[in-house]
Amino acid sequence: MVKIFSLKSMIFVMLLLSLLLLPSVLTCVERFQIELYGGISLVNPKDLNLFSRAEEQYNELYFIQRLGYMNGYFVNDFPEIRQMIPAGIRVRYRVSEKLGFSLAVEGFMQEKEISIEGSFGYSGNVSENHTKKYDPFQLGLSGYAVLGGLHYCIPVGGRMDIEAAVSGGWAFSGFDFRSEWTYTASYNETSKYYQYTSVDGSVLEGDGSGNGFMAQGMLRFNRMLGKTVGFFVETAYTFCRMKSFSGSGREVRIWTSNEISWEGTWAIKKEEIQLLWASDNVYVPTNYWDGWIESQRDRDFVLDLSGFRLVLGICFRL
Repeated sequence: MVKIFSLKSMIFVMLLLSLLLLPSVLTCVERFQIELYGGISLVNPKDLNLFSRAEEQYNELYFIQRLGYMNGYFVNDFPEIRQMIPAGIRVRYRVSEKLGFSLAVEGFMQEKEISIEGSFGYSGNVSENHTKKYDPFQLGLSGYAVLGGLHYCIPVGGRMDIEAAVSGGWAFSGFDFRSEWTYTASYNETSKYYQYTSVDGSVLEGDGSGNGFMAQGMLRFNRMLGKTVGFFVETAYTFCRMKSFSGSGREVRIWTSNEISWEGTWAIKKEEIQLLWASDNVYVPTNYWDGWIESQRDRDFVLDLSGFRLVLGICFRL
């Protein structure tokens, strides 16, 4: 599974850059500034969240509606990624009191995992029970970006100022998912002493990685606590839509123990499902294309990490 960035590697990179840049800061008094920051970013990667949406639709068609005449209940809420955690280091060079340039390296990550189970059944002389369980269903993403920025500060008195900035650069990201489910159906007819139980299920997992342009517009408040140390509160909007993701996939069916693995480019597949009791169109992220026709390829897979964010940080000016 692809893991572009982890918390440990993020901290290591920030500390390494701090050590490498500290000598330059010491020799360029009040020109350089090092900033360490972290916070929360609101995102809505719709194509990534389609993993969950597609599974909900499958359950609705094949499990809930088909068995809706029985007694039971199934919680059909799968995880979606709606925010991620960015953290980074930024080095700034002040051309004047108001104008400055920066170079930032930041990482971001998020993971959602859930276990979910539901059942339907009825009892009497003939009883029937159906249970479906996910343990786990997981979505994750991680990545990093390198950004150059232009900053303009407006002093508001004392050691405080308000700052506007724009930055742009390149982002690298990866995602992964895992679905491990089992389906158990049991039948029991007491008058004929008839019992039958069937078990099905699969382990399905995949990953993808790609890269693309990232841009940010920022507005922040700065407050120096002394001559060399201060803090800031920063809000920003990030634009980042990455395409051309490729990666691997693997599936193991429980009842056969057969494993299939593959490599491919990620896209969105349209499945038109027609059943006796229901029908629907299901849009599925996939990089497995054997046996599918070109018309089922609806569009490219896009990882959209655009959204507003809020971060807090500390700065060191020597």
